[in-house]
Amino acid sequence: MHVPVRYCPPGTRFSTPQSVHHKVCHPVKQKPLLIALAAIGSAALAYTGASWWAGKQAEITLAKQHQLVADLPYFVVKSRQYTRGIFSSQERTTIALSPNLIKPYHILMLEGLGKIKPEMTYTQTIKHGPLPLLLSGNFSPFKAVVTTDIEFTAETQAFLKKFFGEQKPLQIENRIRFDDDGVVLVKIPSFNHEEALSKVKAVWQGMDASISYGGDFNSIAISAVAPGLHFEANDKVTLDVKELRFESSNTRGAAGIMLGEGKMTLASAAFTQLEKDHPMDVKMDGLSYQVRTSAEGEFINSGGDIDLKTLALNGKNYGPAALSVSANHLHGPTLFKLSKAMAQVQREVADPAEQAGKMLKVFRNEGLPLLRNDPSLAIKRLSVKLPEGEVSLQAALSLKGFEDKDLDNPIKLLEKLQAKADLKVPKQVVETVVLWKARGAIAIDTEEGEQPDTEELDNLARNLMESNIRKLTEQNLIRADGDMLSSSAQWLGGSLTVNGTPIPLPWQMGLPAAAATVPPAEPAN
Repeated sequence: MHVPVRYCPPGTRFSTPQSVHHKVCHPVKQKPLLIALAAIGSAALAYTGASWWAGKQAEITLAKQHQLVADLPYFVVKSRQYTRGIFSSQERTTIALSPNLIKPYHILMLEGLGKIKPEMTYTQTIKHGPLPLLLSGNFSPFKAVVTTDIEFTAETQAFLKKFFGEQKPLQIENRIRFDDDGVVLVKIPSFNHEEALSKVKAVWQGMDASISYGGDFNSIAISAVAPGLHFEANDKVTLDVKELRFESSNTRGAAGIMLGEGKMTLASAAFTQLEKDHPMDVKMDGLSYQVRTSAEGEFINSGGDIDLKTLALNGKNYGPAALSVSANHLHGPTLFKLSKAMAQVQREVADPAEQAGKMLKVFRNEGLPLLRNDPSLAIKRLSVKLPEGEVSLQAALSLKGFEDKDLDNPIKLLEKLQAKADLKVPKQVVETVVLWKARGAIAIDTEEGEQPDTEELDNLARNLMESNIRKLTEQNLIRADGDMLSSSAQWLGGSLTVNGTPIPLPWQMGLPAAAATVPPAEPAN
């Protein structure tokens, strides 16, 4: 006998009965909309929780980054306020240039600066992860994305608005990944500004830069480019700068020193001034600067190179020019310790004279390992092509076998220095320098308003120069090879030789000549 069902369990319901005695329970079919709403609610709740967690972690990361700025000797943090929310947070910070850093310049700056305070306030808006750029169509996951707005004074803001209009003159965005690595994007937008009354025109093509960093800031890579700037004023002054680039990549080494390389290049620059009394026409092409720092065990080697293709100055062409310098075998742990100690002095000591004394004391207490480990410096190459010919120089300086007690005995310290230099100069370059000095040293106008004969003055200076060159050549202190003058000097074992000729120093005048004789100088490497 069939027993009628009076109640159905949750999730089921009666089927449409054919008779009162045949009620049967069947599962209820859930509506898709309810399922979707439940899923969306769960996702929203999960995202809210993830955003709250990401915001909390971002606050910790930004506190670390803020501390890096606060630890620099160049800035003083006046105030910092951090307000954290669920999906976004805000930070407002005011920093100022260290008064100890700028105090040496106060005498020069205060009159011009008036009441201007060397400080800056900025506000950071922090969008929490996991998808802080979702509304912008970017689905990349980040712990946070931070945008920075600098609060300019009303006067500064009005001035910048003339050029940038409604654009932010400086746009900064810090994208922080979940492993705390990140990238800072910096942009200065382009503008085209013209003032009809003052006849001023400025065309700036903008600048874009990216700074990629490791979460602990032990690795930093920078890339920046500014395509160009054109400026005109009163139809008399023009300035053109094209293609300024900077690239660098550095990683912190075991000694705490950042190792790597960086390079800056400038394609060209030109400046013209059409003033009657002071006309000027300067054009420069192909300027580059490169610096390298590497480690060899616990020692640091660094070097820098500057190259210039051409420089035209009022119709005269100079270049190419090149300078290559190096500093090798520097004790890395000591360099790092000195850097921190001297930064501390800059932060704590206001008086410039006291700063210098404290830094000297720091070096005597902490820096002696630099001298004990045979450091060396070198001008590997200096070459400048002038209209009169090429000037070249090579030089090297090293310290061997230093002991701490040598600081109290200057003569002993000098004996442990080794140095050599080779210089080549066209005679015409020397003549040009001599004529400049002669014209500057002798008054042009006499009391009666007469002017001496410039040609006669030049001839007198040339004759004096030729006389001095002959004397120095006879003494073997310089060598003359046609129109080229050269000299080689060496300091070794406390003795000086020039072109192989011993040159006794004042404290050596009582020594026998043989004691001052050393092997002839060799060209610097």
